[in-house]
Amino acid sequence: MDCIILRVGIRVMNGHSTFAGESLLGTSGLRTWVTKVGVWSLVFLGANLVTNAQLKEIGPPPFSQTVARQKIKTSLESVDPGNSRQTAETLTGLLVWYRDILDEELIAAWKGDGRAKLTAVIDPLADQRVATAIVEFSWREQREAAFNLTYAPMLGMLMLRFPGSETPFLDDLLGPAVAGGQMPKLSRPEAEAVCRILLDMPDVGTWKQSAEQILPHYREVAESLLVQDLHGSDQDKSYQAQLWLRELKSDAGDPANAENPRRNLPRSMSSDADRAPGTNRAQPVTPAPLSTALATSAPPPYDGPKSGTLECGGPAIPQNAEYVFRNLPLAKMQLDYDTRKWDARLAPGEGQTQRLVLRNTSAGPQKRCVVHWSIVP
Repeated sequence: MDCIILRVGIRVMNGHSTFAGESLLGTSGLRTWVTKVGVWSLVFLGANLVTNAQLKEIGPPPFSQTVARQKIKTSLESVDPGNSRQTAETLTGLLVWYRDILDEELIAAWKGDGRAKLTAVIDPLADQRVATAIVEFSWREQREAAFNLTYAPMLGMLMLRFPGSETPFLDDLLGPAVAGGQMPKLSRPEAEAVCRILLDMPDVGTWKQSAEQILPHYREVAESLLVQDLHGSDQDKSYQAQLWLRELKSDAGDPANAENPRRNLPRSMSSDADRAPGTNRAQPVTPAPLSTALATSAPPPYDGPKSGTLECGGPAIPQNAEYVFRNLPLAKMQLDYDTRKWDARLAPGEGQTQRLVLRNTSAGPQKRCVVHWSIVP
């Protein structure tokens, strides 16, 4: 069987030069949300590979559609935290014959009063139809009951895994945000769910740009969530909150930007035309403004050197080993490096600093790594 490699692209935003580095073995985990997406993707990919490789013959349906519908409905009604995994596995075994029935019953169950116990099975069992129906119902039909922080992680996961399911959500928010119209009037729990989804969504596609257009309209709620993340026990979320606050502070107090949240919007990911062969060039990020209420929580503006080069030294770096540049400031930068040999990611550092980690992805040891950087205004 051919080997299939899944790679997750991470946008490199910050960096600096003239700092000592060190070589480390191993890699670190991604954000919990992205990791969860990857795990389920691998589960279903693995299932598909097994099916394709073995080419098992599918026998006749074990039950009539009427009986199958009743069994599926009963399973969904009786699911609880103690049996959710077994229930998901049992229902997965019926998908080959009863996909449409399962979709219908999942959607119907979510529209009922027992949706709270369904989140653990919706994640592994959902498809495009289920995701689209659940998001639209939760956002447009029963927002008060079904769109809050309790369900935000699952709703965000569905939007991320099934592109197109987010359309009602983004259409209702981006339309007025871009055109300067009336934004949806949300209760506090609804606004918290909106901000939580936008803040936690990985920087893929246009999600970051959408967040920067929408969040200024719910700034108080967004800031409250960022403060919780900043001072929480999750180091990665705290680091992401620092980056948000650093970016948001950079434009705070600019009347022109406050009036026009679309000014200087970033391109979340560079296009192929922007990349020279063998390099990876991060795009600058200039987010829409939030208020200055959290200015004391954000790191101070960077006013150091405007360009330079990072180079690793010492012994050769083995395959899959890492080289770390420490004590890098939280400044917006453009980075160029050889992506044929290296992967790069940022990680929290000590105090108001971060680390740039390069991992050797080539077929053998590397004696040299070079990263050219420049400050983006």
